[in-house]
Amino acid sequence: MNNCELCNRAQELTFHHLIPKKNHKIKHIREKHNSLNINTYGIKICKDCHKMIHKLIPHKSLALDYNSKEKLLNHNDLKKFIQWVKSQTKKVK
Repeated sequence: MNNCELCNRAQELTFHHLIPKKNHKIKHIREKHNSLNINTYGIKICKDCHKMIHKLIPHKSLALDYNSKEKLLNHNDLKKFIQWVKSQTKKVK
């Protein structure tokens, strides 16, 4: 098991595309990120953080405004969730 890149807990990890796959075909998004390989640009995070990202932030906003680890860590509601989940001893459902 490795540590989540957001909450730093040792968990089973999933791959989060920083430019959501749903937006890969949108021309202005693809053009904005043309220097990146948008298929492999992402971070390894736990399922809890991954679910919360998609619960809190729409796909288009992820692609345009929250497309880096640093930007995600600065999202107010996600930051609160990460602080909370770090204090949990068991895996969150």
